Parts: sequence; structure tokens; C-alpha cells
Amino acid sequence: MEECSHGHDHMCFCACTNPIVTLLKKDLFGPENLSLMTAGLPEKKPEVVQPAPILFTGGIIRPMIDGKADMVEAIGFADGRVVATGSLSLVTAEMDANFKDEYTVRHLETNQTLLPGLFEPHIHVVFSGLMASFVDVGPFDGQNIRKGYDKNWVKEQLKANLPKESEDAVLFANGLDPALLTPYSKDNFQNIDYMFLNEVSRTIPIMVISASGHTVYINSPTISKVYKKNEVALKAAGYATEKEFEEKGRGLLQEETGLLYAFGTFQSQIMALANRDMNKNLDHFFAEANSRGVTSMYDAILNPEYLKYLNKYLNSNNLSVRLGGARYCESMKELPDLPPYEATKEYSDLYFGHVKVVSDGSNQGLTGYQSEDYACFPETYKDGIFDFHPEDSYPALIKSIMIDKGWPIMIHANGDKAVSLTIDAYREALKLYVGTPLRNRIEHCSLFSNRKQLDEMAELGISPSFLIGHVGYWGFIFKDIIFKGQQLDGYDKVNMLDLCKSAVDKKLRISLHSDHTVTPIGPLRMMEQSITRVMESHPPEYDITPVLNKEECLTPEEALRAATYDAAWQCYAEKWAGSLPKGHFADFIILAEDPLSMPHDKISMNMRNITVLETWLGGNVVYNNSNINSPVRQ
Repeated sequence: MEECSHGHDHMCFCACTNPIVTLLKKDLFGPENLSLMTAGLPEKKPEVVQPAPILFTGGIIRPMIDGKADMVEAIGFADGRVVATGSLSLVTAEMDANFKDEYTVRHLETNQTLLPGLFEPHIHVVFSGLMASFVDVGPFDGQNIRKGYDKNWVKEQLKANLPKESEDAVLFANGLDPALLTPYSKDNFQNIDYMFLNEVSRTIPIMVISASGHTVYINSPTISKVYKKNEVALKAAGYATEKEFEEKGRGLLQEETGLLYAFGTFQSQIMALANRDMNKNLDHFFAEANSRGVTSMYDAILNPEYLKYLNKYLNSNNLSVRLGGARYCESMKELPDLPPYEATKEYSDLYFGHVKVVSDGSNQGLTGYQSEDYACFPETYKDGIFDFHPEDSYPALIKSIMIDKGWPIMIHANGDKAVSLTIDAYREALKLYVGTPLRNRIEHCSLFSNRKQLDEMAELGISPSFLIGHVGYWGFIFKDIIFKGQQLDGYDKVNMLDLCKSAVDKKLRISLHSDHTVTPIGPLRMMEQSITRVMESHPPEYDITPVLNKEECLTPEEALRAATYDAAWQCYAEKWAGSLPKGHFADFIILAEDPLSMPHDKISMNMRNITVLETWLGGNVVYNNSNINSPVRQ
């Protein structure tokens, strides 16, 4: 397609804002289809099993009280909450005083480690459920970069999943990431087009969503159907014929306008997938989170359309995680429907802690808003996308959300210019704010223009939540291709990426997140990537494993705090999650080994693979590895 203009309102598409919901909100989430999509749900929640009292001792127990990783001898649970932590004699006395002859004692093995359940502070639940029905052609195998991830693998995966030819046949795929295709090259951003997909099929329509979510790749049969469906609009856009649309557009539909052409053409097929799979996809999503030690998650956008479905799902299921999230406010037109802020006093499923605003796109998708043009293909991608035009409408929205409605805000900002504009917008709003300090956040917070911005964030009380996969998965690509040769504040631009250690040193309370589906769920993996900053996508000819900006490596204790105590604080959940003092929920995990005791030279590519033996929520086991021994009654 022709280059998209940046002079329109909010065209960014990512896991946060996407045209699937924009297009289908009246149909997919309308009353008739919502009934079909939720038809398989139970009529009411099953009864919750009352957990038996239990005392754990032995092994390694780190309750992370006050964010400290100190070990204790024992911890006791009853009625779904923590009874006591500390010495074995103290905890035994507390359990005897209240639950004499009722509780069991579990002796952990030497290396087994009990920690608070891990916290995912930025994730997308409903969108993850939608995308799970599409064929995965992404770069991840589990939590690792897929070996042999090249164009041939993508083609073979698509061929293996081609449906039988019919009038309604279409192949939907998700996750294609040109940045991580091997061999690594800037050419990969241009070489995926309709001719590439025609090698898979010239008769069955194919639609592939990029990993960044800003592009859909389509083949010739899809081009034909899209053109026929949108002929008037495409002619007005300069494509006089279908052939011209194919040859000039090359089968790349970009940003909201282009993606709506594609999804609008196959609306009924997308709805059919959602009706068939949505409930089981979410069941699997939460189960996978539990298997990786997650007991709490925070949905980064809960728009009205998502909530229509999610509330019905929640009314029929006992969640195996604690769930909260952010309401979404795209522009001033949504402001009247935004309720005034009320602080959450106690946990309930789907509590609201923030309002979410999205300022730009993604760096690896070449749409994060930068202070200079991207080093690869600047004539095409320029400096990325800023979602607010005129630019002063951005601070005006931030001010209205905070001052008029009283809400804390979490703002998606990736590029260095977007981060600068976001800090400026927060500063202007906070000049007028009077009240309890707000836990405002910058999501991803990828690139700082200068290191003084950390001081500004500390002064303003803004905390960053880092998409640490930027370093671990795409670090080399940013260094060698996307930001090659560029600088910020006298540093190589890539060395301003995810300044985790500097943020902690400035007393900022940071968190680490996956932004699933952008990267895999896995707080242990995120801890690992923040501790080592190993660039996993490096070419095979490297003699040593490259590290991105070694000075920004966290200590294991700092990484664990970011994945538990501080993540809960950022999400207004510290009263019940993130640590295990008396009275908190009995949400905890048991690992096969202690991540804080791993030799430093063994952490890379191994911490993520520590076996989660059990995950407990409210004193009940929600995930149990098959090799676990049963607790023994005292």
C-alpha cells in the first residue's frame, strides 16, 4: 500500500489497540454473537473448595516481605491466607493456636523454593484468546527464539495448515516477525509480500499478521477478495485496478486503514473462529500462566468490547489467577463515559487500577515514535507513529483523565520521542493534581532521550514497566539493524534501551512484563533477561555471547522484586499479592530450585527453565507438576 499518513487519529495497532476489535465490536461482541461465543460456558461458577490448613518448612522460603528476599524457616496457610511466617517454632505455635490437629506439615526438599506467586503487570487477555485460533508463525518456541526461524520455515508452517478449498476458506496466521527471520538483515522487512505468500498458495486466501501487529501480509487470492470488497475506497486511494493494487501494494496492508480492509473482508470467518475457540483458548491461556508461576496478572487494556465477553467468562469460571487491569481511553470522545476514579480497597476479580493511553507503535515494528528516522529504510518508515494529532491533544487528554476524573494512568510509549512527550504530559498534568499520590506508569518505556529523564520520573513519581524482551529477543537487531549508528545523549542509541539498573538506582519501582502476545508469558524468563541482558538473536558466528549494556543488568534480588513485590505495587495489588506477610492471600509457587542461588554463569537460558513444581492460589493448587509428592499429615 501507499505510505500511510501520520496525520490522523490513533491508527496504531498492537495488542493494546487493534482493528479486529474496532471492526467487530458490533458483531463479535454484539448481543447475538456474544450469546454464541459464550454458549459453552457453565451457567454458574463451581463451588470453591475450602483449602486445608498447611505449614511449609525446609527447603528455601522467601516471602518477599517489604520486598526483601530474606529467607524464613517456615510459613503457614489457612482459609486461603497467610497465617504466619518466620521461625518454625513461631509458625508452629500460630498454627497450633488456631488449627490444632487440623493442619498438615510439608517438608520441602533441599533445593525446593517457595516464593510469592509471580506477577504479570502488562498482558492482554481477550486479545490473546482471539489470536490463539490463528496459526502461529512467530519466532518463539516456548520461551526461546525458534531455531531455524527463516522464510522457509514460515512457508512450510503455512502450507501444513492450509484449509481445503471452498468459498469461505481462508488461512489466518499470526506472529510473523521479519526482524527475527534468519539470516538477520534489513532486507527481511521488505521481502515478505504477496509473491512470498503465493508460493504457499495461489488459490486459497492467506492473511498473516505481523508480530508487531502493524502489518497484514496477504497473497493474490486475498488481494482479489479485498479489492472487490473495498473497491470504491481503494480506487479513491489511488488503486485504479486490482492489478495495480497488487503490484503497488505488494500485499502489505498497514496500520488501521489497511488492516480494516483485510479483516472486514473476512469478518464472518473470524467470528466463526471466536465462537468455536474463545472459551477453551482462555482456559489454556490461564493454565499456561500458572505453569510458569503466574498467580496475578494485569490486563493492559480493558475496553468496553472486551469487558462484554470477559465479564461473562468470569461469571462462569473460578479464575486460577488474580485479575485486574486498566480501562481504555483512546481520545477525548471516550472521556464522558469514563467513571470517576475510586481506589480499590480489597480484591475482586477484574478490579480497575489505571486508565490506559497509547501514544505510539512498536520499535521492532518500526513504528515507535523516534527523534530521528529509523536506520533501516528511513525513506519508507521514517520516524515512526505518534497517535495524537494535533500533538497538543495528547497532554490535554492526560490532564483530563488525571484532573477531571482522578485516575492513575499507564501510557504505552516506546520510541524516545514518545517517552519524552509522555514525561512532559505527565509533568504538566501533575502541576494541577491535588490528592493522594498516583502510581502513574510508562509502559515499555523503551528508549530514554537522556539519563536525566530518570530523575524527572523519580521526581514526578512515574514508574516504568519494561518489556524486557526488547533486550533479550531483539537487542542485537536493534543494535545492528534498526538503530545502527544512531546515538542519544552521547551514547549508542541501543544502549538507552530498558535502563533497568539505572531506574532502580534512582529508587524507581520497576516491573517486567511480556505484553503477551508480543512475547511469551514467563516472569522467570523476564527476570533472567533483566539479570543477564544477553542478546539471544545474535548470529551464530559470534565467539562470545553478546550482552547489551552490561551496566544495566539487575541483581537476581532486584529482578525478583520487580516480578513480585514492585509489580504488585504498580498494579495496586500490594495489599493481597506480591509478597506473603500475615493476612495476604495464599498465592505462592514452589520451584525445583532457587533462582537467587543460581551461579551467575548458569543463569542465561536456564533461569527460564526452572521447573515450576506447584502453583497455589488462595491455598488451593491450580497447577501441579506430575513429579510432586503429596503433603504428609502431621
